[in-house]
Amino acid sequence: MKKILIILFLTLIPLFLFAQTEELKAKLAANPADIESLEALLKIYEENYDYNSYINTVIEVAHALTEIPEGMVAIFERTIEKALENYYSEQASELSKIYFDNFKNRKSLLYYLRSLNSSWYLSESDVRYAVTSIENEDHLELYKYLYEESKELYPTDLSLIVSKILVEDFGESEFLIPYIENLFYDGDFTTAEELLMEYSQDLAEEPMYYFLKGLLALNYGNYDEAVELFLQGKSFNDEAALGNATEILDYIYIPDYVSELFRAIVLSSGEASLQNNLQSYMIRHEELDWIYSWLSRVPAPKKIDELLEGEEVVISYNTLNMDYETGSVGFFDIEGNLFGSLADAIYGQFLDSKTFVYISLQNERVVVEGERKARFNGYTVYSLSPDRSKFLLLDNYGEKIVMIGPELTQIWSADGDFGMIPVSWSPDGYRVAVSTDYDVFSIFNADTGEVLETVEGWYDLVFLSNDNAYAIDYDGNIVDLSTDEPLKTAKTAVWAEFGSDNRIIYFIPPEEYGDFSYIALRVYDLETGTDRVLGNRVLWMDAPVPSIKVEGPYIYFTEKDTNGMHRVLVMDYTTNELLFESMPSYDVLIFPDVRPE
Repeated sequence: MKKILIILFLTLIPLFLFAQTEELKAKLAANPADIESLEALLKIYEENYDYNSYINTVIEVAHALTEIPEGMVAIFERTIEKALENYYSEQASELSKIYFDNFKNRKSLLYYLRSLNSSWYLSESDVRYAVTSIENEDHLELYKYLYEESKELYPTDLSLIVSKILVEDFGESEFLIPYIENLFYDGDFTTAEELLMEYSQDLAEEPMYYFLKGLLALNYGNYDEAVELFLQGKSFNDEAALGNATEILDYIYIPDYVSELFRAIVLSSGEASLQNNLQSYMIRHEELDWIYSWLSRVPAPKKIDELLEGEEVVISYNTLNMDYETGSVGFFDIEGNLFGSLADAIYGQFLDSKTFVYISLQNERVVVEGERKARFNGYTVYSLSPDRSKFLLLDNYGEKIVMIGPELTQIWSADGDFGMIPVSWSPDGYRVAVSTDYDVFSIFNADTGEVLETVEGWYDLVFLSNDNAYAIDYDGNIVDLSTDEPLKTAKTAVWAEFGSDNRIIYFIPPEEYGDFSYIALRVYDLETGTDRVLGNRVLWMDAPVPSIKVEGPYIYFTEKDTNGMHRVLVMDYTTNELLFESMPSYDVLIFPDVRPE
């Protein structure tokens, strides 16, 4: 009997809770300002770990109130904290906005901006607008308050924005180092480097100045320089600054084993400590002896600048071994002999006869090596101008493009929603077409970043001549955008580019899409209407970079024969003259480029 009563009691508990919950909801519907009923209902939700109902109930009450009583503020703050702790970022933003709109003060401001920061939606304009809307407080003091309260927040957007405003708007130099630190956390190494150079004299007595410069050197692969700079920073005996620097080290794009060795070196306190740290490192990596025993048998591979010192290298292309899932860029002479290679590289091209640009696979960045050097972190796509004087970068998230000029510095940038569709340049390099939204392409002035024209329609690709624009529609027709009429090509197209002498080079669509397709590459003459085949089994890859390169009257591409062998070919497509043919390979050869003179 006792057991039956216990079971009956346990069965009735949910019914009692349901009835109690419904009663409290009814009271709140009749009077949203009934704080006692609200607290009772929230207690039930909290005891049952029903955070979604907890948070949404407070939001519903907030919307229902025409005037929010002071007694509700503590509930709002507690609910926003609960929403942030449990990753209900959108609800936190919604409730904190109501709180801020009704109580314009420091606390409501912080809750509002914290919520936006947590949801990754925070912008500089949000911060500026929110601060200026509080009229009865000194704005400089508000920004300082926000900085102190946001230092430990993740993501670091709020701290970054506030420190930037304090430096740029108010000239508060004490926030310069925190601003630069936040740029490192945000991955904006270019701006960080510019600021360190601009304020080098002002920061010369700051240990963090040397640590940050050392981190930049690490980022660029200058490891010895990085060690020297860290040792300079350590000479100030500032443990807090060293701690900050080693935290930022986690955000530098270097392999883990390099980062670990660097820490072992710079965190040592003397020769004995250094020896101990290095021995510990070797114990953790027992494979080093075995690796070195093999590496010592061969001379060190030549670096890019060494490879390009002479005139032997004439062409580069990627070699991909699909069995071992490895790839590298190789540098070859006119006979097809390999002179050297770059591991961890895909899609490389010559900027000039002494400099090479490529995408680093491991570190997700665009790298310039050779006579000139640069690193562009956070960018995994680039497009080189026809005259090789500049290139356009696209960031990892498709949210930003940056034009890099001859000095390897930024000319202009644009924010937006950019598609992973190959960029197209006009042959004269004056204009560049970029996918800027779904079914939208923007044509930019390549020198200024001005949007000259926007193309909207059912197009997969837009490409440019010097004085016109063309597109490939969803049916594969090549359309002249000045007349909106399709060209009378022999086949439909999946990709196209404008070449010399009014010719359009295009790929026909593959029958099936895969990692690689081997399809017909054709050339269409706008003046005569003739349409002929350049190759029937040319490698095409559906990627944000083109599989072939068109340069003046020349075209560089990969063809696969009936035996499955790949060859890189260089051809004059105006005459069909074959100028170069690589050695055959079962490996996939792709992205060829000829070294300029």
